[in-house]
Amino acid sequence: MPTFRRKAAEQEIKGVGQKVKGVAQEIAGRASGDRDMRARGEVNQVAGHVRSRAGEAARKIGNAVSRSKTRGRR
Repeated sequence: MPTFRRKAAEQEIKGVGQKVKGVAQEIAGRASGDRDMRARGEVNQVAGHVRSRAGEAARKIGNAVSRSKTRGRR
């Protein structure tokens, strides 16, 4: 189970990184007037948000499963 939680945490971190990349792209697109870059930035922000939330949910599920296994051993 630790592998599952580790992968979930990795997805959470990658999602945050993708959001940051999207913000940078959007700002660069606004500054240069490049609508395509700005749109890609917005898409990356949304995708990063979804990825980080999915990782967060998976991490919480892993923690809950781990807790339930520990409780069952008593």
